[in-house]
Amino acid sequence: MNVPKAKEVAEQIKDQGYCLIPDFLSRKRLDSFMPEVHRRFDRLSYNGTIGHVQAGTQKYLQHTLMAHKGILDLYLDPFLIDCAEAYSETTVHLQDYRIYQNLEGCKMHWHVDNKQPTGEGQSELLDHKGLIIIMYLSDSPHGSFQFVSKSHEWAWKEKVEDWETREHEFEKDVVTFEESAGACILYDFRGIHRAKPFDRGDPRTAFFAQYSPTASPTGEPIYVDAGMLDDLTDKQKQVLRFGRPASAKTWPVPADHIHETAMKSFGNKVKRKLKNLLG
Repeated sequence: MNVPKAKEVAEQIKDQGYCLIPDFLSRKRLDSFMPEVHRRFDRLSYNGTIGHVQAGTQKYLQHTLMAHKGILDLYLDPFLIDCAEAYSETTVHLQDYRIYQNLEGCKMHWHVDNKQPTGEGQSELLDHKGLIIIMYLSDSPHGSFQFVSKSHEWAWKEKVEDWETREHEFEKDVVTFEESAGACILYDFRGIHRAKPFDRGDPRTAFFAQYSPTASPTGEPIYVDAGMLDDLTDKQKQVLRFGRPASAKTWPVPADHIHETAMKSFGNKVKRKLKNLLG
């Protein structure tokens, strides 16, 4: 594996909006934690059983950083942190994080991620720059990550989050990353991107990490296993935001909201059936 220096990665992102490292994760490293990832994606979280949660056509590993020490080490990888700080030109923290699967039928909109959630389904766009890192944990024959080249230079100025209806303006600049498991894509989160829609096929499993300047909102709560924290460096403690409260809720939508919505939907169905029976 030929890994560039953090400064070289930052320069390429500054120019194109992204940098691809095709074989960042070795098969040996993937094999160390992927059996546990697959095991958890095969079961829903229920009471004390930790697995995954599902929102629409995506599954999310629950308690991602606690699933395996190898996963925590990946989020705290010194090279990734160096790249994020080289590009942001300041210290960073882990703002959002997840391991997820895009399922068949997933139709993600073109969007940007320089934002701060403010409520259920709402967010506020911010001017700061930083990095998102996507790693393929499975091969990508479909549902591949797509990025609009150089869109990080202009998209944030318009203060628009959802770009789905304007695809005709930038379709010629779309880069599609059809890569094998282990590929690492680092990109400016102000750039326009999505997962390519697909109707049929196996899920695409990926790692997601958003590193933002420490002066920006902290992001989602960080849940870790204390037994994995015996050898943290000061830099890693900074990235994990020790002592700093979260500024947003865990994604996807908190369970109480899901249950409330589900019960309301169930109640409405019962009412309709009763109405039909009673005329």
